[in-house]
Amino acid sequence: MARNSPQTDRIVMLTELLASDPKTGRSLADIARHLGVAKATCYPMVVALAESGWLVRHPVRKTYQLGPALVPIGQAASRATDVVDLARTVMHELADTSELACLGFIRSGADLVVAEVVQPISGRSGTLGLRVGDKVLMAPPLGAALAAWYGQDQLDEWLQLGTKALSTETDFLQAEYEPILDTVRERGFAVECLWQQDRSISDAVAELRKPGVGGQRAALALREARRLLSADVAVGTIDPNAHYQLLSVNATAFDQDTSPALILCLVDAPSSVTGERITELGVLVREAAERVTTLMHGRSPNPLTSEDRAT
Repeated sequence: MARNSPQTDRIVMLTELLASDPKTGRSLADIARHLGVAKATCYPMVVALAESGWLVRHPVRKTYQLGPALVPIGQAASRATDVVDLARTVMHELADTSELACLGFIRSGADLVVAEVVQPISGRSGTLGLRVGDKVLMAPPLGAALAAWYGQDQLDEWLQLGTKALSTETDFLQAEYEPILDTVRERGFAVECLWQQDRSISDAVAELRKPGVGGQRAALALREARRLLSADVAVGTIDPNAHYQLLSVNATAFDQDTSPALILCLVDAPSSVTGERITELGVLVREAAERVTTLMHGRSPNPLTSEDRAT
């Protein structure tokens, strides 16, 4: 695991601080207070960012704002997430129909990154405490909607990450998840539910990350909140008459080469829901993901069962 870089974390926190209110400049004292360091510590960083054009310093008020050099960087990032632009209307319709928040995740290494959060028109809904830019480790018990389409090597890596995240054996996880992944491929969506947790994941994330935005603080909060999850979060067979505390219902949209491009998630139902309702939500998410795949001129991969993988 890579070591944390305090200086990098400070740059991230500074950028997000200024982006949260771009018209209001921040003094060096404000910046130092937000970063939790002395002014002398952050001054060289602020000067270097101003010299590069990432920040501009007001000549009279001596406050700092985001600079013009970030504009082409932001435009490049926007082009890199064209799939989110294509999916946004579909996500709004999905959120409005389900009356739940819809999150869009894209892959970044072993993580899933929140690329978009859409609220339903009926009012704000829970988001599991997640915000745009947050990263979630893609390891069991999370990520079945994506892992279901992995090749064997990627699937083995996903299970190995789960052995660390859940402190269990790979053989146990493989036996637990093979039938679930087969079910996900067959029905086209994955379901994750809480069972005996005393508090919701969203409450845990909010409590752990504390006030402020981004950087290492958010990453640590999400990592700690994962410890509330157990191996049976992923749900295979759904009993239509049972009640579940829904964590997420999610499905994958695919690119032209059948690679996963975007994971659509309905998250954080405020109260328990029946298995019948979960299936209805799953169909909505699957159909939304299929629409995004079509918009990207993508193709869904042919589903392979665990027996197919073994041959």
